[in-house]
Amino acid sequence: MDKTELRKECSRLFYCNTISDCQELLNIYAEFFFQIVNNHNPEIKSRSEFDSTMVLQMMMTKALHLRNAISGISYESNDGRRLNNIIDPTVVASLIRNIYETTGMFNLIYRTTSDPEERKIIYLLWVHAGLSYRQRFNTEITTEDNAQKAQEEKEQMLTIVNNIENNSLYKKLDETNQKRIKHQLKTKDYLIKFDDLEVKILNWRQLTETMDIKNGKLDHAYGYFSLYSHPSNVSVFQFADMFAKENESFRMLTLYNLKIAFFMFSIFIADYINLFPETLKTYESLGLVEQIVINFHNRSARGVEYSINNSYEATQ
Repeated sequence: MDKTELRKECSRLFYCNTISDCQELLNIYAEFFFQIVNNHNPEIKSRSEFDSTMVLQMMMTKALHLRNAISGISYESNDGRRLNNIIDPTVVASLIRNIYETTGMFNLIYRTTSDPEERKIIYLLWVHAGLSYRQRFNTEITTEDNAQKAQEEKEQMLTIVNNIENNSLYKKLDETNQKRIKHQLKTKDYLIKFDDLEVKILNWRQLTETMDIKNGKLDHAYGYFSLYSHPSNVSVFQFADMFAKENESFRMLTLYNLKIAFFMFSIFIADYINLFPETLKTYESLGLVEQIVINFHNRSARGVEYSINNSYEATQ
């Protein structure tokens, strides 16, 4: 296609003004994920790297579940009355909040960290947090195998604490900053970043800063999705109005929500390629349109310095 046609096709998928356009873009993301799963066989050097490849597979399933969610639902009762096809934006919001969290977690561990010791500490905090939450279910254990697994995980948590305390970077921290890491262990959290030898405790909203999203573009995204993911009064009273036939605002709200999901998928892909540079070959085996639209939201959110490649120049 010539440059004019290329611009038109890319623009349609940049802005995704219809549900069908959104589904097409989600298919493009899913296709990339699928190609990486099938064509990329990295030399895994650590459990941390193995987990990072599993996160990519999880992102693929999230993209596919999101595509299905925006296909809508309908219902016909036994007496023949019908619910016309609708999309529930509150369900879509819950999915996208999880995509935000997964992208933020991946960036925090695998891209934001400036040296291997930082990555080890944050990765170990992440593992410890997950195992800590699983320990809550010990009172419901009903089999010997599950009891043994719980004990093994408890021992693994002790090993993790020991590994953190013997980490060379941790030993360089003063008592105040060591206590901040111990606080995260106690509270089953892992959201921290290092500023030289200072440990800063983060919240989920602040991950837009660690992802280096410019101009406050998505600063309120996490709070917004939390509002709809939980049964807040706002989510309830807005639900009452969003399916009115005269406006069908559920479609507009869904389109708005999806644009934030596209930012997250795009950023995640850029960060994954940064972690495994050899996957750039798979990315560049895609069509030119696919390369440009995958990179678009990442580049527009974080700047050209984060661009996956220079395929976007074909539209200029």
